[in-house]
Amino acid sequence: MQAGDAPRTSILLVDDQPADLVALERHLAPFALHLVKACSGEEALHCLEDEDFALVLMDVRMPGLDGFETARLLRENEVRPVPLIFLTGAPTEEHSLAYESGAVDWLRKPVEPEILRAKVRVFVELHREREELRRQQMQLREREREVLEARRLRAEAERERLVVELREAVRLREEFLSVASHELKTPLTPLALRLQLMKHGLGQEPPDVERLRGHVEVANGQVRRMASLVDSLLDATRITSGRLALRRERDVNLAAIVRDVAAGFETQAVRAECAMEIETPARLLGQWDVLRLEQVVANLLSNALKFGAGGPVQVRLEEHAGWARLTVRDEGIGMDEEVRARIFGRFERGVSERHYGGLGLGLFITHEVLKALGGRIHVESAPGRGSTFTVELPCSCPEEAGGGPRHDA
Repeated sequence: MQAGDAPRTSILLVDDQPADLVALERHLAPFALHLVKACSGEEALHCLEDEDFALVLMDVRMPGLDGFETARLLRENEVRPVPLIFLTGAPTEEHSLAYESGAVDWLRKPVEPEILRAKVRVFVELHREREELRRQQMQLREREREVLEARRLRAEAERERLVVELREAVRLREEFLSVASHELKTPLTPLALRLQLMKHGLGQEPPDVERLRGHVEVANGQVRRMASLVDSLLDATRITSGRLALRRERDVNLAAIVRDVAAGFETQAVRAECAMEIETPARLLGQWDVLRLEQVVANLLSNALKFGAGGPVQVRLEEHAGWARLTVRDEGIGMDEEVRARIFGRFERGVSERHYGGLGLGLFITHEVLKALGGRIHVESAPGRGSTFTVELPCSCPEEAGGGPRHDA
């Protein structure tokens, strides 16, 4: 062991003879230890209260408290434990007393330097190993505290996230109930009015058949609207409970579905002052659910006419690498990135229902239906620049369709 090969370690030297203390210092100089000297048992006890020592070298015969009495007080007063080697020039019968008093060893005075250094080296190394173990234990405890704190913070963050999600779910539910109540009641007013007009008209002689026919048509429209709202609510319930059923058929012509659904929106397009441009092949066949695809196309066209009123609506259908690709583009109000990120969520709307109405279920149902069919949908949009919804569907069943369409470079 050379000077500088380890942190300085303290050793307490206790002797009432200054010359003996100087001799001990000289013998231990090669170790580069921190040597603390005490001239009495009382002084040694004070030193042991204030500092941690690797070893105590103590003379047995000292005035006042001798070495044995000092060792006894060390044990009784629970001063921090420290190895003790007695230095004695007394007869050998005192050696047994040294061990009984708690010493780990003894050396005869005058001490042999080599024997002294050999014994000190052992206890210094033991002390350094204990200190290293203590340091590692402290690091381990600190690491455990860090891990526990990290877990606590993660648990707290997760709890906060769940609370936020729950509050948002409650908010959406309350908002949805309010909107649904309004949307379901809205058709009732004109329906009730038309029924009253029909009742009044039937009481006239002769009845105005054409006017009655108009009232019936308006009433039927309101009934269809209510039925559509109820169907959307039922679909949302089936989706969230995992009970959305599909009825796949072979050789379903998606091109014909797009054209037929678009034809059904001609009146709405005229009211919205939208020119619909439909571009489809004559046939585009696949294994799909006809009613669900009609629902998807209707939802996309309804949104395009609603939010793109006054501008053209372009519908294009094409096939690429075994996948059908349907795009519906409007030049309406568009949406920002924050709205795009949540637009396919349940009860989500790009704008306030006060301005455009709706339950906020159309795109959610569309997204889930397409996912069930093995397809996908995404939107490109910017505020004031319209929106383009793109649907991609495998023409065969999902397990046969592969990973998706390949896009040309």
